[in-house]
Amino acid sequence: MTMPTTHDRRLHWRKTMLALALSAGLAPVWAQGMPPRGMPHGPGPMAAAMAPDDARAERMVEHMARELDLQPAQRDQLRALAQAASQDLRALRDEGRTLREERHRLMAAPQLDEAALEALRQRELAHHDKLTARMQRFMIDTAKVLTPEQRQRWAERMQRRGDGPRPHHHRDEHAHPPRR
Repeated sequence: MTMPTTHDRRLHWRKTMLALALSAGLAPVWAQGMPPRGMPHGPGPMAAAMAPDDARAERMVEHMARELDLQPAQRDQLRALAQAASQDLRALRDEGRTLREERHRLMAAPQLDEAALEALRQRELAHHDKLTARMQRFMIDTAKVLTPEQRQRWAERMQRRGDGPRPHHHRDEHAHPPRR
C-alpha cells in the first residue's frame, strides 16, 4: 500500500470541499463584487442591499424552490438557513485566508521553522473540520425542512451532478497525475 502524497491529500481535500459546497448549493469561496446572475448590468435596488454571499444564498434557495416545489414556509426556512450558513462560511473563508497567508510567510522566512509549520498544519486541520462540519450542518438542517419526497429528489439531483460540476480552474489535476 502506498502512502498518499501531499498532492493526493490536497487534491482529495479540494474535491471533498467542492463536493460538499456544491452539493448544498453553496460554495465556500464566493465571488466578490460580481453582479448576481440574470443581472448583466449590475444588481438592482434589492440585490444592492445584499452582500454577494447573501445574493448567492438567495439564488440557491430560489433554485431549490423551483426544483423541489417548496412551499412558502419551506422557502423562508431555507432562506434563513442559507443566510446563516453564508455568514459562517464567510468567516471561515477569512480564517482560511489568514492561515494561507501565515503559511506563505513561514515558508518565505529566512529560517525554516518546522515546529511553527506543524502547529499551523494542526490549525489548518481544525479549520477544515470546522468548514466541513458547518457544511454538513447546513445540509442536515436543509434536509429536515424538506419532505421525504423532496429529500429523495434532492439526493437524486446531487447524484446526477456527481456532487457538483468539476472545477475548470484546477487544470493541473489532469496535467500532473498523482504520484504513486
